[in-house]
Parts: sequence; structure tokens; C-alpha cells
Amino acid sequence: MSEPDKDTLPISTDSPLGKALDAFEVPPLPDGFADRIVMATHDRVAPLPLPRKPNGRWRSARRLAIGALAAGALGTAAAATGVFKELGVNLPTAAEVWSSISGSDSEPAQDVPTSNETSVQAVPTPVEIEGPIDSPEELEEAFRRVDEVRAERKATRRDRVDQRIDRVIDRRREQGLPAPTPEEEARLRKRIEQLRENRDQRIEERLGERREELRERVESGEELTREDFVAPQRTGQGEKRGGNRLRRLREMPPEQRREAIRRFRERRQQRTENSSDMSADVETDVSDAPMELPE
Repeated sequence: MSEPDKDTLPISTDSPLGKALDAFEVPPLPDGFADRIVMATHDRVAPLPLPRKPNGRWRSARRLAIGALAAGALGTAAAATGVFKELGVNLPTAAEVWSSISGSDSEPAQDVPTSNETSVQAVPTPVEIEGPIDSPEELEEAFRRVDEVRAERKATRRDRVDQRIDRVIDRRREQGLPAPTPEEEARLRKRIEQLRENRDQRIEERLGERREELRERVESGEELTREDFVAPQRTGQGEKRGGNRLRRLREMPPEQRREAIRRFRERRQQRTENSSDMSADVETDVSDAPMELPE
């Protein structure tokens, strides 16, 4: 192993050279040394900036944007819920801000009713019928209720007629009997619809006359009861056709009653099996709508 170079070893303070150096006095700096150092730095190029982490500026801007949006959202929510008003903080309105910018006084905004207030004002107060009908308002309310019931029953009868036509056609096809073609079925439905419209028109005419009579009776001070609405239906043609038939069935002996019901079912079956008589069978099902008041 080679010995270390003596010139590279540190000088020991106990050596004669170290003691001689310690006894040597350091000379003072020459005059103007500091000024020369400062003047020398003016001509030197400035050092490069320290390297920064990438995207540091974007991250800072993103944090600032997120903070601003969060503060705005919280402020909007607080203003909407009235927190600032409870805390005594007065927030200027948009009109006040614009007035301060433009220097013009804006007109006070008129209170616009909300949708809930408008809907509440638009809904009329329902008319209650208590006891006999003795005012035009109660009479019109009774007519309105009757029209609602008639519309529901009319839709029910229409569906029942359509279902009966479909059942008859399907049964004839299952039995191997000649069924109407699509063109014949369309003509049949059109004919039934025409019969229904004619019947509804006659009913509307009778109802119009009857309602005018009831209006005149109310205007003259007369009180109307439920019987005034039901009586025309029960004493009309419906009672003559249905009531008399049921009365005769009740008066028959049991054997004769069963035979009459059997013959009635056979006649009805024959009518449904004959496609030419389907419209007449359906027409008998479209009965007049009653005028009675709903419960």
C-alpha cells in the first residue's frame, strides 16, 4: 500500500509550520476592495431561475377557479334561502347595481304572481249541492255531473260494442262460418257509428229541452229534487220495453219463465251468428244514457 502524499495532508497545528503560520498576522484588505467587487458584479450575467415543478401555474389557477365557483354557489344558495337577510346583510339587487352603473333610476318592478298563485286564482270554487236544487249555480253543477257520468257510460258502451263485434267475428271463424271481410267489417263499424251518432243526437235534443224546462222551474223559484231528474227516464220508453218485460217474467210460472228465457237466449244467439244482423244486435245494446244525478 503506497504512503499518502505529504503535500496533500493537512498542516498540523503542533508542527513548526503550523506554529509559524499561526504567528503570522493577516494583512488588512487594500483600500477600495469592496467597491471593486461590487463593480465587477454589474457586468456579470444574471443567474438562471430555479427550476419549478411542471403544471404548477395551472394547478394554482384551477384551485382558484374551483374556490371561486364554490364561493359563488354558496353565496347564491345563501341568498336564495334568505340567510343573508337573517344575518342583516343587504345584498343589492340587479336593478340597484345597474342604476349605480348607468346613473339612471330604474322603475320599481311590479310583483308578478307566481304560478301557484295564478293556478289558485284560476280554479273556480266548486259548487256544493245540499238538499233541493234552488239556484241556477246548483242546477248547472248538477248538469255538469250528469254529463261526466254520461261521458263515462258512453265510452263504456262503445268499448263493449267493439268487443262484441270482435267476439262474433272470431266465433264465426272458429265455427267455419263465413266471416265478414275487412272491407265489410269497416262498413259495419261505420254503420254502427252512424246509428250511435243519430241516437246521441236525439238524446241531446231531448236533454236540451228537458234542461231548459228545469232552468225555467228553478228561475221561477221552484225547488228540484232527485226525482225531477230520474222520473223522465223511468216513465219513458225504457220502462215500457224493459219494465213490462220483467214484470211479465215475474208473473209467469217457473216452468214458463225458464222457457221464455231459453227462447230469448236462442233468438239472441241467432242474431249474433248472422253477420247481417250484427248491427241491429249492437244497436239494441246502445241504450239511452240516464239523466240521474251521480251519488
